[in-house]
Amino acid sequence: MTNAHVTPMAPSLEALAAVERRVLWLSAAMVDHANRVRPNPSGMKVGGHQASSASMTTIMTALWFHSLTADDRVSVKPHASPVLHAINYLLGGLDSSYLSSLRAFGGLQSYPSRSKDPDPVDYSTGSVGIGATAPLWGAIARRYVDGRFGGAGSGLQYTLLGHAELDEGAIWEAVQDPMVTDLGEVVWIVDLNRQSLDRVVPGMAVDRTQGMFAAAGWQVLTLKYGRLLEDLFARPGGDALRTRIDAMANPEYQRLLRCTPEHLRERLPGRARRPSPSPGSSRTWTTPRSWRHCAISADTTSAP
Repeated sequence: MTNAHVTPMAPSLEALAAVERRVLWLSAAMVDHANRVRPNPSGMKVGGHQASSASMTTIMTALWFHSLTADDRVSVKPHASPVLHAINYLLGGLDSSYLSSLRAFGGLQSYPSRSKDPDPVDYSTGSVGIGATAPLWGAIARRYVDGRFGGAGSGLQYTLLGHAELDEGAIWEAVQDPMVTDLGEVVWIVDLNRQSLDRVVPGMAVDRTQGMFAAAGWQVLTLKYGRLLEDLFARPGGDALRTRIDAMANPEYQRLLRCTPEHLRERLPGRARRPSPSPGSSRTWTTPRSWRHCAISADTTSAP
């Protein structure tokens, strides 16, 4: 059963942000310990997917510490297992001795497992594509049991999956099943983080993905930008910045993430780069204010 945290009052955003930072630190520390601290006589790679975990900390913190009830169930994407373990530890569902055992024999599993992990796991998700669809069948099974015997509850069924998991054929077979469109208790959250484990995804095809879900009868809501970028968009030059990011190809986006602030200021405007001044003109080109702030922000995100 989901180790949901129930409080008499909704936590403030500041409190959730503080919990999120702790979850992020714990999940990253587990992976770091498994790879750099724990003895490894064989020298084989351990891994742990820190980036895939980091991209889910905000969503999972909001779910476990604000939204979930005891009747809800969650299928957590395989690569976010360190986040799930960190949350279960903070909620008292996992002993601290296990935090150093990620991917060790008899320790915390690489991917969420109902049979092998010592903490609460609603769905085993190690088989990519299968765990993501399990809440659909869980919802159908719950409806059957409730109709036949009663008392099965009425919680929501969440699926948290990475965008790369949408490459699995089992996903779309399930999404298009005619019985699925009437399952109002099903919520899928797709983590579209523009990266894959082994490559920079050449084309994200967000519009196509949205269209495929909508064509199957799903309600599609897109949450693309956070408070930092929304604040930049509201400043002078913000409309141009939004247009530039929306139209940017993913390989270029990935390159810009690794640029120095100086290079980012030069490359972010794209085709709107500094024009050649006309003869006798003293006019100079300046970067829109929001772009300069974006370049500064990119430099500070790497600070410890």
